[in-house]
Amino acid sequence: MKPVRLLLLPLLLSACSNVVWIESPNYNSRIDYVVIHATSENFAESLRLLATRTDRPVSSHYLIPAENDPSYTRDRLLVHQLVDEQHRAWHAGVSYWAGETILNDRSIGIEIVNEFECETSAETDIDSLQCEFVPFDETQMEITFDLLRGIQQRYPDIDPLDFVAHSDIATERRSDPGPLFPWRRLYEEEGIGAWYDEDTKARYQAQFENQPPSTIELQAALLELGYFAEPTGEFDRQTRYAVRALQLRFRQEDISGQPDVETMAILWSLIEKYRRA
Repeated sequence: MKPVRLLLLPLLLSACSNVVWIESPNYNSRIDYVVIHATSENFAESLRLLATRTDRPVSSHYLIPAENDPSYTRDRLLVHQLVDEQHRAWHAGVSYWAGETILNDRSIGIEIVNEFECETSAETDIDSLQCEFVPFDETQMEITFDLLRGIQQRYPDIDPLDFVAHSDIATERRSDPGPLFPWRRLYEEEGIGAWYDEDTKARYQAQFENQPPSTIELQAALLELGYFAEPTGEFDRQTRYAVRALQLRFRQEDISGQPDVETMAILWSLIEKYRRA
C-alpha cells in the first residue's frame, strides 16, 4: 500500500492546504556536471575542512577515504556523503566549463583523499610549477567507480565530457585530481566520461604533422571543447594552462602545457566525437 500512499500524497496535500499541485513537464535536473577533486590532505583534515563552519566555507557532496591513512579509523573504506545531491555544495570555486561559470550551482562534487602536493598561485609559471602526484589505491578507485555508476544512473543526461576534473574548470589554479587518476579506465571499463578514438587521433596527427593548427585555431578548439582560452592569437599563460589541463586528463604522460602534434590531435579528436557528432 505504500506506493499508493505516495501517489496520493499530492492530492492529500492539496485537500488539506491552500496549495494546488499541478505538475509541469517543463523542468529538468539541477545536476549537469560531476567534478572530481583530490584533497591534498589526509582524511581527518579533509573532513574537518569540508564539514566545519568557517568564514570561508568549502564543502563537497562526497568524500572518499584512502587506504593506509592513519587518520581514517574505520575497518573498510566507505563513501562519506556530506551534502545532499539536490543541494549546492561549495567545491568548484571560480570556475569555467563550456560557457558555464558557476559550476557549484549545477554539479556534484567528489573529493578523493590523496595527499599530492602542488604549489601554484596566480603568478606561477608552468615551468616553475612544482607538483608531486600520489597514486590512487585500488580499493579507493573501486568505490569511486561504484559511486560514479550510481550518479550516472540517477542523472543519465549528463554529457560524457561533463564528468570533469577540478583542473578542467580552474585551469590556472588547480591540478587535481592529477595525471594519475584513471580517466581512460573509467571510460573503457564503466562507460563513464569521455575518451578519444585512436583512429581519429591518428588521422589528425598525420594531418598536423604537415600543417599544425595556428595559435588562434588552438584557442578556438580549446574553447569548443570546454576549456577557457580567450582567443588572443598569442600563446599566452591562460592558453598554456588550458593545454596542460587537457593533458592532465587526456595525455597524462606529458603535462608540460606544450601543444605538440599528439596533444592537438587528441583535442581535435574529442571535438569531432563529442562536440560535432
